[in-house]
Amino acid sequence: MDKLVFLLITIAIATLFVAISNLFGVVPETVIAQGKMLTLPAIAISSGVLIASITYLRDKTTQATERQRKSDEIYLNLARDSFDEVYDLLKDKNNDRIIWVRASRLLLQTLELKKDIKTPDILKAFALAEERLRTELYRTLSVKSKEHSNPQPLPPQFFYGIENWESEPSLDQVAIKASNKIKAHRVIRDKNIPESNLRPLSQKTVIAIYDFLEFPENYDDPLPRVEKWTDNWEDSHGIDQGAKRYVSHINEYFVADGKLHKRG
Repeated sequence: MDKLVFLLITIAIATLFVAISNLFGVVPETVIAQGKMLTLPAIAISSGVLIASITYLRDKTTQATERQRKSDEIYLNLARDSFDEVYDLLKDKNNDRIIWVRASRLLLQTLELKKDIKTPDILKAFALAEERLRTELYRTLSVKSKEHSNPQPLPPQFFYGIENWESEPSLDQVAIKASNKIKAHRVIRDKNIPESNLRPLSQKTVIAIYDFLEFPENYDDPLPRVEKWTDNWEDSHGIDQGAKRYVSHINEYFVADGKLHKRG
């Protein structure tokens, strides 16, 4: 269909060119079908064909754009729901092997949806959804520590899948506790053979989740574009006065070896 439309456009343009040339006496009248087609009707017909063809192509492009946008919106909504499910699976800080497998697979499958999205503003929305999940998982996969005021990364004992990972200091002992003990079971029709209890988290599930937590190399960080305050903190009032006093102070002083020093 498109080839036919382009052919009609080509014929219309050629006819329009010859007719206009003939109108100004550049081409003899006999060139146009040996005088059987008048100049003005030729211009009208070719112009009509040209306008109709261009309108068809424009409408087709618009329809294709709308279809793509609707498809992209579906992918975005699906991605948001999937990201929420990934967070729900891990937000309780569990170290269940099966749950981590489900979360990592769902995460990887959802990230693949981005390849099919073409609409620029929906791509931005997808990136914001990614960043939101990244922030939530970072907070979830951290623990409070008595020795440190800031949240700390999950310890290696956690990933062996045992219940008392917080109280076990020895990683070697944790590995032993997490290992399966060999048990013999009698095979009878009336009872299933117990499934082996795999406690350690799958390496690939852990890698998939933590790779996602790292910001991509092409991440466009908006913070460097933020302009610094240049006004005097003494002139500040309202909601930002505490923030402006802090910024002014940290720009003027620094701490080294427990002592306050003025910046040079």
